Amino acid sequence: MRKFLTCLFIFSVALLQAQETGSIAGTLTDKEVNNEPLPFANVLIKGTTKGTTTDFDGLYEISNLEPGTYIIVFSYLGYETIEIPNVVVESGKVTTINTPMSASQGVSLDEVVVTTTARKDSEAALLLDQKKAISIKTAIGAQELAKKAVSNAAEATTKVTGVNKKEGSSKIYVRGLGDRYNSTTLNGLPLPSNDPRDKNIALSLFGTDIIENVEITKAFTSDISSDVAGANINIVSKEAGSTSLIKIGISSGGNSQTTFKDFKQIDGANWIGVNNDSKHSVRDLNLYNFNNSYTPENTTANPNLGVSINLGKKYQLSEESTLGIFLVGSFDNKYGYREGISENIVDVGNIGSQFSTKTFDYQATKMVMANIAYKINNNHKISFNHLFVHSNNQKIQDFLGTTNDVGRDSDDNRLVNLTLQTETQNRLFVNQLLSTNKLGESIDVNAALAYNAIFNDEPDRRKNTLIINNDDNTTRISQNAVRDNSRFYGNLFQTDIAGNLAGIKYFGDRYENKGKITLGYNGIISERKFDGIYFDHNFSSPRTAFVDINDPNQLFNQNNLDNGIFRVETSRGRNNDDAETFLPQLYDAEKTAHAAYVDAVYKFGDKFTANLGLRAENIKMNVTWDTNISFPGFSSNSSIDLDKDYILPTLNLKYELNEKINLRASGSLSYTYPQFKEIAPFTYEGINFQESGNPALLPSDNYNAEIKFEFFPKSNEVFAIGAFGKLIENSINRLERNSAIERDFTFDNSGDATVFGIEAETKLNLFDKEIGEDKRKNISFGANLTLMKTKLEFNTENTLFNYTGNDSQLEGASPLTVNANISYKFNKEEKETISSLIFNYQSDKVFSIGTNFKENIIEKAAPSLDFVFSHKFNKTVALKFNAKNLLNPSFERYRDVPEKLIMNSYKRGLSLSAGLSLNF
Repeated sequence: MRKFLTCLFIFSVALLQAQETGSIAGTLTDKEVNNEPLPFANVLIKGTTKGTTTDFDGLYEISNLEPGTYIIVFSYLGYETIEIPNVVVESGKVTTINTPMSASQGVSLDEVVVTTTARKDSEAALLLDQKKAISIKTAIGAQELAKKAVSNAAEATTKVTGVNKKEGSSKIYVRGLGDRYNSTTLNGLPLPSNDPRDKNIALSLFGTDIIENVEITKAFTSDISSDVAGANINIVSKEAGSTSLIKIGISSGGNSQTTFKDFKQIDGANWIGVNNDSKHSVRDLNLYNFNNSYTPENTTANPNLGVSINLGKKYQLSEESTLGIFLVGSFDNKYGYREGISENIVDVGNIGSQFSTKTFDYQATKMVMANIAYKINNNHKISFNHLFVHSNNQKIQDFLGTTNDVGRDSDDNRLVNLTLQTETQNRLFVNQLLSTNKLGESIDVNAALAYNAIFNDEPDRRKNTLIINNDDNTTRISQNAVRDNSRFYGNLFQTDIAGNLAGIKYFGDRYENKGKITLGYNGIISERKFDGIYFDHNFSSPRTAFVDINDPNQLFNQNNLDNGIFRVETSRGRNNDDAETFLPQLYDAEKTAHAAYVDAVYKFGDKFTANLGLRAENIKMNVTWDTNISFPGFSSNSSIDLDKDYILPTLNLKYELNEKINLRASGSLSYTYPQFKEIAPFTYEGINFQESGNPALLPSDNYNAEIKFEFFPKSNEVFAIGAFGKLIENSINRLERNSAIERDFTFDNSGDATVFGIEAETKLNLFDKEIGEDKRKNISFGANLTLMKTKLEFNTENTLFNYTGNDSQLEGASPLTVNANISYKFNKEEKETISSLIFNYQSDKVFSIGTNFKENIIEKAAPSLDFVFSHKFNKTVALKFNAKNLLNPSFERYRDVPEKLIMNSYKRGLSLSAGLSLNF
């Protein structure tokens, strides 16, 4: 009832909606001097006192305009005055008017270019937002995403200064801080994780069809969750534009080491990526009641396929009222194959298993999004977003090699074969109601409510461990532990109820004021239920349990179970008559966070603006588990409760030296709560590693500071440089510990960590000029660089782990990160050609922290280079071509000893794709 009343309260407030304003911007050129920029011209909205003048580059902008239709007047001493009638301004959008002016003749209307773009979509508009914002933030919009061939939100973030993506996943690191230190929102509302091992949802699930822009906030304000130290990543979804839209896209591609080659897929899944059999039906251990085969399907890797359709239409219901509907549906799949090595190296002469590896990976993702935006009038608007993402990942890992016991002696011709077949299926449901309301001339009320649900299933993960004897050409079972040959079923279900509420009072009217004060509330209630059960095969005589390596089903079947070749056990035993035998290992978790905040912005004159915020937040977390794992101080059936109150100030300062240069400073306090999976003592097992939680974890306290210089030479150019520092007290880290398992990972409050760094960013037009009638060429260059020094000083007094040395770099922190791109753009009437080269480099970084005399594992630097080409033939037809990973480097990890002994190595191959889109 309490949760229902909370939702009802937030929902009732959410019926109020404030209307955003729009703006008019553009460039004036001088026909008398070969269309050079025309500075100091006057731009006025006829019949009002609103206006501006163009700058040295002929650029102008009139912002904070009520939606409506205007007449724009351009004038310059000695030149013909131009009036542009019927200029439509829409809420939240920029109407761009580019026009030439002349002293000797007037200008015909067909020489004037008028377009309307979403403010949060175009590259220039987002730079303008960055320039005017009080806080330090960066955004990348749909226009820039297309130029850089970005296909999803995960790739989008890596184009931003100081952001790295972990190889082989969609996890990102911001200024050296990984998943647990970041937060993810959609339209300002929190999202659940789709993976029980992660805090944040996989950003790769969000394709660019639904993205208007991706905002990365690395300096914090009081209105966002304070459970963050790296960045808040906010995905802003699209809405219907002013014109009707029907867009159909189809693409295909392949990989140099995968496409049209032999491939293996898991039995039980299908090409479209839907598995309706996600739970086991075993109720009797004497019955081998598994629906899926142990034997993978041998097939061929076909070309990748992508299909999408976008539909958008806005209906004019009355003079002030509109209804916009935007729909997106998409499907895409991807085949991947790689070969490499995996070796467990402690030091020279201390080497465990050594394997050559083959990995077959197939992914299929379906997505549907609907947005309905109802503009009641110029003061009220309400919108609803629904997002459904269904993703399925099927992976087969095939390892072949030796261990300390098998295959090392000169006369030992045996090999160990490990095979792990894993399928992960995610179903994400997101429902959002967003509302704002404009009351009078100086008060806004904003509200939002979300209900999200995530189903994460891991149906029938199959593991085999075999010994191949090359002397007599036989293959038998290997059984050091019953888990060596097993099946696993895991199911996670999580719901989130979240709400935001903000009341804003301007010091003056809404558009001409000295600042504003905001009183607000953020809240979230998250509940998670996770269970997992192993079915282990215990062989009575492993040395005589022979198996056909190409058809394991000949051994794993009902007949051999009946004949006592093996018996099936769960992780709780093998007593068929004991109900607890079939009880899965499980944990239930709940987290509530309620925060009230006040945020004030005040302009001290024309140049200096200050933003001071204060946030009071209470966070409660309960994790209850029932597993077969005990931890010092905790039983295998126990729980923990964390309850913390925080008072968290934020400060953002901005000084405008002139209209092109900003100086900024920021400081804040925040915290980092441990995640459910980091606490719950449940063991996740990979093919040659395991990872489990630590119930003794405590929250971290974060101190953040930053200064920044910004220079905006032109409307779509920027140069910025800044320095930042962080202190993380009681930081949480992933570490490698000693155990009977070769690679055994867990988490610990390792000690206090410091992060210091310098960031630089530039976006410049190297060449931008009209070269003839209706023709224009542009060459642009963009780059960003991050230099960083991190230090984690181990707390050796209050820990169960024996750290190697006294300190370390932070996990995932690259001391040097470089992103660069150069783009060529040519326009002729409706035709447009864009080609880009995109480069990324991340220096060596810590993959995991070592203990018990094991040194850290380091992920080696690997540069990447991509090429993008697109051509728009007309308003209807466009073509795109991408070539990714042109350098095809080896991705390697090594033990941090002087010899830098390689532990893992593989290549991804060159990927090519081409796509066609039709716009109607």
